[in-house]
Amino acid sequence: MNEYNIMILDDDEEGTALLAASLEEAGLPRIETASDPEEALSRFHTRKYHVLLVDMDMQKLDGLEILRFVRQYDPMTQVIMMTERSTIDRALACLELGASDYVLKPFRSDDEIMESVADAIRRLERWKGVIRETVLRLSDSSALSHPN
Repeated sequence: MNEYNIMILDDDEEGTALLAASLEEAGLPRIETASDPEEALSRFHTRKYHVLLVDMDMQKLDGLEILRFVRQYDPMTQVIMMTERSTIDRALACLELGASDYVLKPFRSDDEIMESVADAIRRLERWKGVIRETVLRLSDSSALSHPN
């Protein structure tokens, strides 16, 4: 699990530092944090992030705007939305926009957010397996249809 780049985007720097420390203790050493949504989005152009934990209630950009951007830029990135101010409309919007998970803050326990991240990584592993298998099948069928 330690091969994944994870970013926590939240303007609560103290909470972000605690969450990052918890993830690192759980064996996920490649954690980055950002408190400025615009700076975080610019990082997406230079580095691959596999899992993104996004607070929905930031000052500069709404979490839904971040989710829309990430879905268009890299649909494989697993986006876990976090909020203290949940509504049915917000939860459904996250679902419709393709969020991987929706977690209420404060977390009931560290295990809750760890399980969400682990689920996101398992989902990535499944997708990577499907893509790998598809490439193998396509290359096998191509070799069969073009004998030497």
